[in-house]
Amino acid sequence: MKFNFKTYLKHAYKGELLYLAVIAALYFYDHNNIIFLIFFPFSFIQGYYRYQYKLAQAEKLKAKGLTEEDIDNISFVKKWEHSRKRGKWNYCIIDGGFIFGLAISLITSVAWLIFKGRDMHTLLAEPGDMFAFIGYNYMIGAGIAVIIFRIRWKYNEKRFVRLTDPLADNYFAKDYQDI
Repeated sequence: MKFNFKTYLKHAYKGELLYLAVIAALYFYDHNNIIFLIFFPFSFIQGYYRYQYKLAQAEKLKAKGLTEEDIDNISFVKKWEHSRKRGKWNYCIIDGGFIFGLAISLITSVAWLIFKGRDMHTLLAEPGDMFAFIGYNYMIGAGIAVIIFRIRWKYNEKRFVRLTDPLADNYFAKDYQDI
């Protein structure tokens, strides 16, 4: 199968446009700091190669008679089996608080800067202010992420049981008289 750049753009143009808009907003907000514009080409190239890999995997599995939904379900079950073995709080704190919390802290940092009306140069002028800013935003992001991942645990667990247990409808029934 030949990979085409046009098919990638048809598939991912909304996400790439949104990402470009965020990068452009950060570029103009930080007084034309060129560092933000460097990130867009890297994400675009990474997305293109990730899309190629996904198409290659889908082509291999279609030969076995599987659909794209089947591929997503198999991938979810493999990943969730690993996460279940590690435990609920390990999933919430490590995957949520440490990893996803970093992404949320970047969002809260930008929101803080916009609502406070300060720019990066005045914030980074004093080391104490800078470390406090980073610390507070990371704690806020980690707290939000742990809550989100705790809620996601319940939904992922239901999906896992539904995909792996043929009697899953009975498992989620509120009254067990029909089993």
